[in-house]
Amino acid sequence: MWLKQLFSRRRLYGELSEEIREHLEKKIEELVARGMSRKEATYAARREFGNVTLTEEDSRDVWRWPSVEEFLADIRYGLRALRRNPTFTAVALLTIAIGIGANTAVFSVVSSVLLKPLNYPNAEQLVSLHQIAPGAPGLADFESGLHLSPSMYFTYAEHNRAFQSMGVWVTGTASVTGVAEPEQVRTVEVSDGVLQALDVPPAVGRWLSEADQVPRGPQRVMISYGYGQRQFGGDQSIIGRNITVDARPREIVGVTHKGSRLVDTDFDVMVPLAFDRRNLILAGFGFEGVARLKTGFTIAEANADLTRMLPIWMDSWTNGPGTNPHFYETWKITPMIRPLKREVIGNISDVLWVVMGTIGLVMLVACANVTNLLLVRIEARQQELAVRAALGAGWGRMVRGLLVESVMLGLMGGALGAAFAYAGVRLLLAIGPTNLPRLSEISLDARTLGFTVLLAVLSGLFLGLIPALKYAGPRASLALRSGGRAANASRERHRARNILVVGQVA
Repeated sequence: MWLKQLFSRRRLYGELSEEIREHLEKKIEELVARGMSRKEATYAARREFGNVTLTEEDSRDVWRWPSVEEFLADIRYGLRALRRNPTFTAVALLTIAIGIGANTAVFSVVSSVLLKPLNYPNAEQLVSLHQIAPGAPGLADFESGLHLSPSMYFTYAEHNRAFQSMGVWVTGTASVTGVAEPEQVRTVEVSDGVLQALDVPPAVGRWLSEADQVPRGPQRVMISYGYGQRQFGGDQSIIGRNITVDARPREIVGVTHKGSRLVDTDFDVMVPLAFDRRNLILAGFGFEGVARLKTGFTIAEANADLTRMLPIWMDSWTNGPGTNPHFYETWKITPMIRPLKREVIGNISDVLWVVMGTIGLVMLVACANVTNLLLVRIEARQQELAVRAALGAGWGRMVRGLLVESVMLGLMGGALGAAFAYAGVRLLLAIGPTNLPRLSEISLDARTLGFTVLLAVLSGLFLGLIPALKYAGPRASLALRSGGRAANASRERHRARNILVVGQVA
């Protein structure tokens, strides 16, 4: 039944209007028969019947989904109102778009850098191995802490209960020959377990493995995607070819994916760490550690596991003949494992949130400016609103219509702002600071676009709320009676704008 009514509503509405007209005509004829003139009878019948338009609206509500139909009507009316004043619409759209575009661009950085998980499988399991040594001079600072030594790596790798895999790595530089031009490149040296913990397979070839870590064994190397493009033009047949790294010929066994980094480090060449266990001592604290927690293990449990292994480490290694095997007990070494994401992000988190808050204030100022424009514009529409009120439009309907109009303005500004944000992000990727973590991962993802839509809707509601509450409904009827020239109304309009100006300055 309701489907039939939905598709035949014009006929039904026409029949309703005709029925009301016939009812009025019948009443007029009755009054004329009682001795009234035609004019007096018409006036009396209409006065007795009430507002014809409002009666039709109330009757139609019985047959339809008023919220849907009225909402669509409000959209059409709002679009017509915006088209009638293109200068206002253009200025308002540009103001909103700049505010939303700036917020979207900054939020895309916040989302990509702070909110998104690291680009590794099950990244929440990845941790960075840190430790503090409050008893060691100069090493009490938590941020720098105490790096791992090779002997620690072997002890932890062989005796831990908390990790699926773990390893150590260190950055450096090297001279590469055997290619088109000799070059000084960025290197990372990795132990077995690092790439296994990160669990990111190479684009071509294979990982470096434990067999590549044997001292005086076969010399192997992996290269980055960027280095492969630069030196070999992206040729995938380079697997098995040799390059010379610091005067040592090494066989290329793998190429990383585009954009791959080792934790937070860009590199050109990756070589295996080949430790000779016979020459290792307790010292040598210069290596970063990374691990993947076993399922169900927490960071607190992993810290306790490393603490358990410290005596094993001190009992298994020395600092050479005649040295005190428990010398490092006075350092009070304490494991401080941290999520790998924190290691990658560093101290940028607070800075980004401050920037986000600052840009948010800019958005509020933009909204206040557009609200001022709307207040000025709606003053010119007082007569129009008054006529709508006189024709039976209720207060709620008029408020909703003005809010729909302002939300459409916000959504259109949001669409334009998203385009501005996209251009801003592309510019950031091109010229952004290289020390910004996860720079290459910044994009307008689904979360960012959702934020843009939400911001556009909230901005639209903010824009329209004050004008709608001040000038719709009863005030519109008053404007019709007073011609819109009442001094009190004028003072209130100026007061509303002054409040917005004070808010912007504050």
